[in-house]
Amino acid sequence: MHEGQDSFTDSPDSEEFGPYLVYERLGIGGMATVHRAKKRGIAGFERGVALKRMLPHLTQDAEFIGSFVHEAKLASSLVHPNIAHIYDFGQINNVYYIAMEHVDGFNVRKLLRYSQQQKVVPPLGVVLSILCELCEALEYAHTFVDESGQAQGIVHRDVSPSNLIVARTGHLKVIDFGIAKARSQPLHTEAGRVKGKFGYMSPEAVMGRPVGPASDVFSAGIVAHELLTARPLF
Repeated sequence: MHEGQDSFTDSPDSEEFGPYLVYERLGIGGMATVHRAKKRGIAGFERGVALKRMLPHLTQDAEFIGSFVHEAKLASSLVHPNIAHIYDFGQINNVYYIAMEHVDGFNVRKLLRYSQQQKVVPPLGVVLSILCELCEALEYAHTFVDESGQAQGIVHRDVSPSNLIVARTGHLKVIDFGIAKARSQPLHTEAGRVKGKFGYMSPEAVMGRPVGPASDVFSAGIVAHELLTARPLF
């Protein structure tokens, strides 16, 4: 979702949203849209962000609001060089939003698509760098301890190429903790509701059973297979 040149030049198509000037859309999902935006402050202060806003028709849905608030709280507690930072969370004109780090780069899905089209595998050094930094980010989340000293054991639950962004610096950023769970919460999916992308889900996640860190590791293994072979595993 966070792709393209990091340009925040004002344009006629920009939109005012509280202190944010919103530009082109970067992506859309079942719960929210993500736009490139710029937060403006006093004395000419500006910061480029990726602005995630809940879809209008969901603003009265308590379940979706709860999920959105949950994502903001959970992701904002994680401070790691390979996890996209959360800068701000709030509500403007009855619309909930999350302002997060804008990662100037491309997602791993795009890399895989290019490799498959060209019938070549990505360079081994690039693959190893992506996988090492992905594992570091997941280990941090899985072993995360909050300010009170309580282990949270955060499980991402949607480790997939579209949620892995390679920045132009060469480093990986994991994004979208929208369906993540902490140890302090029930680690299961509601009956009949499977969350995540089927091609990257662990067997227990597909069956709606309780999931833990091993589920993320399974998903990371599928990503590793695709990067090393340029072919989908499932």
